[in-house]
Amino acid sequence: MTRHSPVSPFSDSATQRQDDNARNTHSSDSFHTAVNRRQGLSLRWKFPLFLGALLVFTIVILSTLVLSGIRANQQKQTEYQLQYQSQNMEMRIRQEYLTGTRLTPEQFMKRRGSELAVDLGLSGNMRVILYDAHGQLVGDSLPLARRTDVTSALHYALQGKTAYITQGSSILYLAPVQGPDGLLGAVQLHLSILEQQTFYHNTLLLCIWTGAVVLLLSFVIGWIYIRRQTSDIQTLMAESRSIANGHYPDEQHSLLRRRDELGQLGDGIVHMGGIINRSIQELQSEKQQLEQAVTRLSELEQLQKAFIGNISHELKTPATSIQAYADLLQMYGDDPQLVHEASTSISSEIRRLISLIEDSIRLSLLEKYDFEMNTEQLQLDIVLQEAIERTRGKAAAAGIKLTAETVAVEVQADYGHLMHILLNLLDNAVKYNLPDNGWIHIAPIDDTVTSTGYVQIVISNSGPHIPMEKWETVFEPYATLSSDRSRTGSGTGLGLPLARRLAERMGGRLYIASSNPEGNQMILELPRI
Repeated sequence: MTRHSPVSPFSDSATQRQDDNARNTHSSDSFHTAVNRRQGLSLRWKFPLFLGALLVFTIVILSTLVLSGIRANQQKQTEYQLQYQSQNMEMRIRQEYLTGTRLTPEQFMKRRGSELAVDLGLSGNMRVILYDAHGQLVGDSLPLARRTDVTSALHYALQGKTAYITQGSSILYLAPVQGPDGLLGAVQLHLSILEQQTFYHNTLLLCIWTGAVVLLLSFVIGWIYIRRQTSDIQTLMAESRSIANGHYPDEQHSLLRRRDELGQLGDGIVHMGGIINRSIQELQSEKQQLEQAVTRLSELEQLQKAFIGNISHELKTPATSIQAYADLLQMYGDDPQLVHEASTSISSEIRRLISLIEDSIRLSLLEKYDFEMNTEQLQLDIVLQEAIERTRGKAAAAGIKLTAETVAVEVQADYGHLMHILLNLLDNAVKYNLPDNGWIHIAPIDDTVTSTGYVQIVISNSGPHIPMEKWETVFEPYATLSSDRSRTGSGTGLGLPLARRLAERMGGRLYIASSNPEGNQMILELPRI
């Protein structure tokens, strides 16, 4: 449990030092608790045990491979010997069958089987048993010896195949005997493999004893070696505990007089202690800077809110007055038709201005609040035509040629928000255009609709070149380009950000497609019905 020192009422710095000491004590206790919790089998035992396990694994694998190779070689030699003996005996039986009086295979094996078995056994130095083509025993070189049931193997031999049975220290090998007129019978050879088994057993014992001696020596040598290493590791652990307690070492001091990895680790710990000491001092300084930055950001946030409030007030007040004048003109105009057309246009523009102000307020609160979105199926050519007509007078007054193409295609969008986006883009295309002989062209492109189901509205103008690195900047709130791009002065920097947000809320996109000295091209993508 951490003990806290009494707080001195005379000095804030003393209080800070006491708090630091308390934190260091708590950190030290936590460090020791973590170290004690992780204590287990010592490394001086783990390494020799691991080395022993590795050696056991290696010895087992090598012994297995050696013994497998010996066994495979013995089996191969045995099979070759039996095959060679069976072929010689088959040739001997065939010669005996062809010489002398010709008999049928059954008669020959019945008359000569016993004699041939004895002769073949003596020449091959093994027990030989002969069977006729029907599987009947016709000769045995050791007739008094015990016989083994070889019915299944004999069946294979009488079908022209070879088979063998391992029984204790003997192998019973059965092979067919072919004559000039067909199968004469089968020959059974008895071969002792006691010598091979003894060699295999002795080799196995040698591997076991060799592995045990190597394992014991390796364990002792490994334990002696690792004991020296662990003593240096304990020195490093003691130094790390010292750093955890807040005592940082001198970087000129070397913990271990070694040039291997442990020596490098010791130097690294000393260097790390120095870095931590400097980092703590730098963090204290950065903490003060961050507090100042937070204060500054809070002031900027208040300025931002004040900016939105001021611009809303400054725009809404004259807009309301103009709306009132429009109503008066509609009531008391001398020329009813002219006054009615003028008042209708003024009323429409003022309502759009008020809507823009409200959307500006919504943009400032967009991250915190949501606003109503009523999407519906809209005929894009009708909406485009209305937006163009509402902008044509402004373009003509600025000496800009406005052209448009329309395609009868339906989109899924909110009418008010789509109209605001289009009017904003057209107003920008008028505002940021060439001083003389400027042009604006707007056209929906339906033939580029992909499987994603979008239609593109391309708005091109002859405005000055926008650098590529500024393409995303123009969509950030309160960001405006240099005033030399505007023929009437830059705006508040809210139009394009709000237009992009509205497009995204309707499931679309708004982005700059290209910009070069010949003109700029901005694309609005909307979901297509």
